Amino acid sequence: MPAHIPIDNVAERLNVTPEKLWELQSFGWISIMEKNGIHFIRGHHEYKAKFILHLQNVLKLTPQQISAVLLADEPPYSLKDVGRILAETQATKPTSK
Repeated sequence: MPAHIPIDNVAERLNVTPEKLWELQSFGWISIMEKNGIHFIRGHHEYKAKFILHLQNVLKLTPQQISAVLLADEPPYSLKDVGRILAETQATKPTSK
């Protein structure tokens, strides 16, 4: 896997717009770098973006739920752990009175 991939190439492979990748960065989920006027994503962040997009588009998770999954899990991410992570996150959440 290349160390740095142009953002347009990543967007095309993931079938999203570059703006969508910038949105993922705005949540702090991936990092986009700039060199010589070209924006790049590290190879492992392309993998992470693909996982996040699956969480958003297929599992319909909220940004808060996605953040909880990413904080609790490390690559290689596993979809089989998502339900358990969300259940544990919900169980440890203080109840409001």
